[in-house]
Amino acid sequence: MKKLTQKEEEIMQLFWAEGPMFVKDLQKKYPDQKLHYNTLSTMVRALEEKGFINHESFGKTHRYFAAISEADYRKKTLGNVVQKYFDNSYQRVVSMFVEEENLSLDELKKLIQDIENNKES
Repeated sequence: MKKLTQKEEEIMQLFWAEGPMFVKDLQKKYPDQKLHYNTLSTMVRALEEKGFINHESFGKTHRYFAAISEADYRKKTLGNVVQKYFDNSYQRVVSMFVEEENLSLDELKKLIQDIENNKES
């Protein structure tokens, strides 16, 4: 999966939150409303080339929609980080959070309990 720039990720967040949109609708919802329509349109087409967005045609205009869910993007992005920085070990990720005190013992116990419950299902 290709990486997204910060601006591309902002656009994807809007598609995930709002659903299908025309570029003019996206322009109204985009935080930087001074961004020119053509610039935003170019960014949307770039996202389509990367496989993140698709479109349906309505005459000469297109309505765009997310081609990948936010959950799938999150999984693949996290997977890439784990592979690149943690030698593909989720245990190392959890260990880092414990060592940095970003994950408490109670949270770790809850996580273990959730894993055990999922195995029983």
